[in-house]
Amino acid sequence: MDEYIPENNLVVLLLLMLITCGLYYFWWLARVSKVFEDDPVINILLTVFTFGIWGLYLNLKYLQKSELLNGRDVKWYMILFLPFLLIFPVIIQHNINEKFFPGR
Repeated sequence: MDEYIPENNLVVLLLLMLITCGLYYFWWLARVSKVFEDDPVINILLTVFTFGIWGLYLNLKYLQKSELLNGRDVKWYMILFLPFLLIFPVIIQHNINEKFFPGR
């Protein structure tokens, strides 16, 4: 039996981010950092100490990497969605789910 991972359901991911006022983002960031072979502790600390600026950079970087996982390029207009910070983790998680969990 597979372990239930909340990120497999994008609605649950979005609700967890909203209900916890963004604190779940750090848990998600640690998990996604491992997928992209980055150091999760450094990413979380840099995000906290730069007041989220490092998190913006990571969202854009992981968006690009997740699109490349599936053989697509990031569209230029994706930068316009930068003010909507909750949309980037959902898109990144969707791309990861598409690559690693294709049947779900």
